[in-house]
Parts: sequence; C-alpha cells; structure tokens
Amino acid sequence: MIFFGTRGVKSTIKQGHFPCPQCATNRAYKHKKVTKFFTLYFIPIIPLGKAGEYVECLSCKGTFVTRVLDYNPNNQGGNAFQSVYEEAIRHSMILMMLADGIIDEQEMIMVQKIINKFGHNDISRPELEMLVAAVQRKKEPVDTYLSKITPSLNKHGKEMIIKCGIAVALADNVFDETEKVMIQDMARAMEMPPSRLREIIEETTAPQ
Repeated sequence: MIFFGTRGVKSTIKQGHFPCPQCATNRAYKHKKVTKFFTLYFIPIIPLGKAGEYVECLSCKGTFVTRVLDYNPNNQGGNAFQSVYEEAIRHSMILMMLADGIIDEQEMIMVQKIINKFGHNDISRPELEMLVAAVQRKKEPVDTYLSKITPSLNKHGKEMIIKCGIAVALADNVFDETEKVMIQDMARAMEMPPSRLREIIEETTAPQ
C-alpha cells in the first residue's frame, strides 16, 4: 500500500523585534513561510508552492499577517492600518457592551482593559465615556470598521477579536440573545465560518 498526500512545511524567513499587538510592547518574532509539499509515506518530497506567510510572536505565540511588521510608532503616515485596527477594536467592543441596552460597570471596565491592551494609545475612563456616547449617536453597524481590517487579519486575529467580544459580554455574568446576535454579526463581518464561531463560544463559555 502506498501512502501519499500533501502537507505544509514551515520555515523561518527572518526574525527580529516588532511591536506585538497582543503583548502591546516590543517582542521577538519569527517571519515564517508555509510551503505545500507532496508527501510520500509522510515524507515531504516535491514542493508545490507557497501556502502562506505569517509573523509569530515568540512571547505570546500569537500569529499575525505580515503587515504588522510595517508598523512604525514614529511614522504617522505609514500607520493607517494600525489606526483603523484600533478604531475597529474600540467600536466593536463598545457595540458589544451596548448590545443588551445596559451600560454595566463591569463591562465598561472590560472594554477599557481590552482597548488599552490592543491599542498603542491608552484611553482614560472619561475619554471612554465620551466615545461610548459618540457610538450611541452614530449608530454605525459593527461591520463599519471590522470589514476594513478583515482582509489583513489572519485566523488568529479574527478569533482574538471574537474572544474579546465574548469577554465583554460575560463581564456581567450574562450572555443574552442580543449579545449572541452581536457576536454573530462580528463573525460575519470578519468572514468567520459559523462552525468555528460555535466552537469558540463553547470554549469560552464552558464552566471552568
């Protein structure tokens, strides 16, 4: 019997330090390439082409699209993606908090914590309250900014945002239907398969 198939083989292109969005500080990284190989008896034999590239943080093990290496805190003109990314995090987390129609104190604390963890500009409580009021006035749908960053997010990045949204919803110990609908809208905006969303919800809401 002959065993053959294909598989991805990872290799490191380069390494260095970068501002990790998840650690919110400079960390060591590896820029990796995945090459698809034809395998015979599970041994890679023939390269079939590049399957993708990603950046891995060596501290948190988070993986990101390669554009994350373009971020330069001293170059305002080159940070358009980072600006939209931070705006998407703020907007989606606030909408998550507002989904049930109640501004809960614990949810507000969680929103501020998430915004300050993944942004490069911390937001104070008064600034957050002003931003919440602005989001309430504009009434923009959750995909307003998420759809703009979706092409630049890999699987890990999308799942991180969904998990943050669920963390906001669970901050008051209640995950109601309006919050579940908001999570579904977020996943749809980021083109996440419904099956994967269900898995994440089960993982994050399961009794500890």
